[in-house]
Amino acid sequence: MANYTPQYNFSKRGFNPLFWHILPLLRDPKIRYIKVEGGSSAAKTYTICQALLIDGFQNEYSSMVFRRQLVDVVDSIYASFKMAMSGLQLDYYEQQQHLFKGKDGKSDVRFRGLEDEENIKGIEKFNVVYFNEFNQFEEHLFDQAKLRLRGRPNQKFICDWNPVSSELWQYKNDIDLQEWDELPLFIEGNEYSQLNPEYSFKRINKAGDTVWIKVTYRDNYWVVGRPNGGGFIDQQTLDNFEKLRTQKPHLYRIYANGERGIMRTGAEFWKQFNEDKHVKPLKYDNETTIHISLDENVNPYVTISAWQIIEKEIRQVYEIPCKNPDNNAPKAAQKLIKWLNQIAYKDVVYIYGDPSADKRSTVDENSRSFYDKFIEGLKTAGFRIVNRVEKSAPEVALSAAFINDIYEYEHAGYSITIGDNCTTSIYDYISAKEDKDGKMLKEKVKDKVTGVTYEPVGHFSDAKRYFICSLLKSEFNKYKSRGKPVWGINA
Repeated sequence: MANYTPQYNFSKRGFNPLFWHILPLLRDPKIRYIKVEGGSSAAKTYTICQALLIDGFQNEYSSMVFRRQLVDVVDSIYASFKMAMSGLQLDYYEQQQHLFKGKDGKSDVRFRGLEDEENIKGIEKFNVVYFNEFNQFEEHLFDQAKLRLRGRPNQKFICDWNPVSSELWQYKNDIDLQEWDELPLFIEGNEYSQLNPEYSFKRINKAGDTVWIKVTYRDNYWVVGRPNGGGFIDQQTLDNFEKLRTQKPHLYRIYANGERGIMRTGAEFWKQFNEDKHVKPLKYDNETTIHISLDENVNPYVTISAWQIIEKEIRQVYEIPCKNPDNNAPKAAQKLIKWLNQIAYKDVVYIYGDPSADKRSTVDENSRSFYDKFIEGLKTAGFRIVNRVEKSAPEVALSAAFINDIYEYEHAGYSITIGDNCTTSIYDYISAKEDKDGKMLKEKVKDKVTGVTYEPVGHFSDAKRYFICSLLKSEFNKYKSRGKPVWGINA
């Protein structure tokens, strides 16, 4: 990357380390994307505002700043720019509605909301497009912006966000698909540029056009103070983080450590599922039988969850969300076969799942069901199969109560552990909501690109219900019969 030493009269002590990493990236023509994520109180937005204000007026270019909703602009990103300008004591910009106007007419900072996709038009005249709270934007909006930012040298995007979910498209469809190399956490010759070596990182992709930076409150010298004196120690903020660490560790990981997480918003279906207690690193045990539970919904994926039982610990050791083009029975079976072969599994495979998927198909020429085709693929690959799909699905509210009791009280001595590699499942277990009748709330969304309507969560939750209630059928029947007789069942 190009070396760049800015010319200005500001004291270096007035900036956090992140500033010294962003500024040279704004001058580097090879860098197209600057992506900044991290925890709360990391001063991500404020620092980006400082960099764009200074670099914009020094190099005479304009920036476009997007929030997802225009109504949020004034009290959020506009206020951050205003605060940064005040702190820098800049008189170069005039404040107007949704605009910081450069006094020489060469450098502006304009603000828009993207509730209307048409607002992307016209960005080609800007050098920098800044997506603030990037996690709130849908992928197709960013795709449109990338197509329209063209025609000028050194145009680039800068994006910032909190890692509130491991399921963000920014991770799954972009960051996690690329290879990254580590970059130094300091700028040589600048004693004020050191990022925290334990919790922060700076990486560049193999293509060399994207730099990805993570920061936390530890990189904000107006929270933790400067190592060599100065800044400010915000004890109230530090005390709040300490309370989160001891009382709500999952929030602490997201907002203090900047780790990917999943937010709880209330009315969870799995009320007693606690990722701090029930999620752990797990490895497949090659001495233990594998149980596979399925949900046949095509969109957003065909669901495959893999389980093992060690004594009375029920472990989810793997997941396979089979998205298009693998979201049908034969191709989903091949995905499972690939994994089973990778772990050299030779034992019997037990199959559980949605009873409705066992119905004869009116589309298939041989009237085969989803399970017929799925199991056929496994048998053809040489696996012995035991079909444990029940004739009817367990009652939704009652099965949820039963499994929640296992989570909370280890009902009948059983416990449940989810492998930390099962990120889609964990997201599902936290995100699935309860309706007023105690059943799972089946909200639907429509993909704006494909036009397909589907239920985004609940599929791994259903697969878990089918599996555990069948596996512990006797215990579940006893649970159902509490307080009332269940004929034909031996309690």
